[in-house]
Amino acid sequence: MPSIKYLCLDDQQDNTVDVLLQTISGSDGPVFERRTPIEVGAQILAVADFAAKNAGKFGLLVDLRLDMETDENGGRVPYRGPTLAQELRTRVAEGSIASPFPIVLWSIANNFKRSYWGEDTSHDLFDAVYGKDNEVLNEPLRVASEMKSLVNGYQALQMNTCEVRPTELLNLDTSDAGGVYTGFLDEFSIALESRAFHQAARLVITQLIEPPGLLAQEALVAARLGVDISASASNWIELKEQIENTRYSGPFFEGWSRWWWFKVEDWWSSLSEKQQNLRRISAAERVKFLNAKFGLSLVEAQPTPGSEGSKFFTLCVATGRPLDPCDGLRVTQLNRKPWHDTAYVSMEAALARVNKDRWRIDPIDRGRLDFAQKNRSL
Repeated sequence: MPSIKYLCLDDQQDNTVDVLLQTISGSDGPVFERRTPIEVGAQILAVADFAAKNAGKFGLLVDLRLDMETDENGGRVPYRGPTLAQELRTRVAEGSIASPFPIVLWSIANNFKRSYWGEDTSHDLFDAVYGKDNEVLNEPLRVASEMKSLVNGYQALQMNTCEVRPTELLNLDTSDAGGVYTGFLDEFSIALESRAFHQAARLVITQLIEPPGLLAQEALVAARLGVDISASASNWIELKEQIENTRYSGPFFEGWSRWWWFKVEDWWSSLSEKQQNLRRISAAERVKFLNAKFGLSLVEAQPTPGSEGSKFFTLCVATGRPLDPCDGLRVTQLNRKPWHDTAYVSMEAALARVNKDRWRIDPIDRGRLDFAQKNRSL
């Protein structure tokens, strides 16, 4: 099978970039070819040529600030990563670049803070964003898996034909269509029919995979089943085997492990004729039932400090810990879709301002927080 190749455009002159690329590539990661940026017109042609030679197995990794260091001849390009990405997306849409491909942005944290996070006009240009001194340095295996998955996902989307239903592309049976919010399917269908593959990819990644809703990540599935993953160890792995057929296997599944929540709920309901609703029973009750049903020794998850409820159905956005919604405060969710779950932060995390950059209290619950703060100070 041909290797997945990424063209890396970065103006940094020392070998730091090469070392980082080697950590991502590893034994099973994507193959990188590193180049320094050149005049924008020539650069677009070079990217197009590289994409054509590696059709279906190509991605672009671009630095945020391509305009900071001079090359060996003392030259410096006057454009940045988002500028190049915008022009490439336009050329693909126009058809002058034949095949769409993922574009990944990377940089150091300080550059992101100064030149990226403050404005969001260019955020939709990129399929993934990684910090050189954060994710790449600390989680190279995850980054490698996601970058490979992006290329495979784009290929899967391009192989789609008008005869293939969106649910089929998501690897769902016709009978499963009722479990997927029609608004999402409508948006996905429009993107596919117009051959707007970048738009379709962004929709799957940012509106289906990343936010909890139709899909749930492993920690959330465990919380809703009442299970403490680390304490349950191999027993959790055995339980996951029981819900293997509920896994998401559509585009980009290799890089992001997710489960269709409606399928997990159907599985839960099938375990007993008069099965109780998960939302109505505690973690202890959920785990007791699962242990008896499958002969396991699962350990129940515990409430976060300062919380009392154990009918876990969400994760605290500040800590990632299981949270009973009755113990949480709703947080603001920009661009929230109807199929996304409501996000919460635990009261204790809110009072302590844990990871405050990740959340902002929704106006509807600010009064509750104010009341708790006043009582705490008494």
